[in-house]
Amino acid sequence: MKNYMKTIIFVFTKESRYRKINIKNKKILFIVFIILISICIDQIVKQVIIKNILNSSIEIINGVLNFTYVENTGGAYGIGSNNILMFIIINVIIIGILMKFVISKRDEINNALLIAISLIIAGGMGNLIDRIFRGYVIDFIDINPVLKYPVFNIADIFVVTGCIVIAIELIYRTIKSRK
Repeated sequence: MKNYMKTIIFVFTKESRYRKINIKNKKILFIVFIILISICIDQIVKQVIIKNILNSSIEIINGVLNFTYVENTGGAYGIGSNNILMFIIINVIIIGILMKFVISKRDEINNALLIAISLIIAGGMGNLIDRIFRGYVIDFIDINPVLKYPVFNIADIFVVTGCIVIAIELIYRTIKSRK
């Protein structure tokens, strides 16, 4: 009845011909789409930063926001500096756990949580790509003139946004269940 809702993918088989695979659950495609788009945004922005402000700083909003190129070999506030292998292992484990969770529970999770978890995965993958291929994470968003906060990047924003959405969803569900 809802055949128009099914997505068809053509897969190349050993027999040198294409066959159709029906994907009944579009949520996996949705998750993959969110993750891939988010990673692309993160990596493209980092390339623009490398090209335009490598080893320098540009004031964007006077006294509020600078773009400052930073090669971060640790975590926030420089925690664990020069311990790239530890961060790679932790990233892979957390991303793996989140991927397994979201794929196994996709039918039970609402779209807000799917997007939130997908953003966390994408942010983790964006920084993981940096750590593996550069040996450091490129950070550039500097709000130090306003707050004493570490320089961060788009991938970090994806992770924090995902965590905030999850927190709001949990608070909402808690309040709703008490009524």
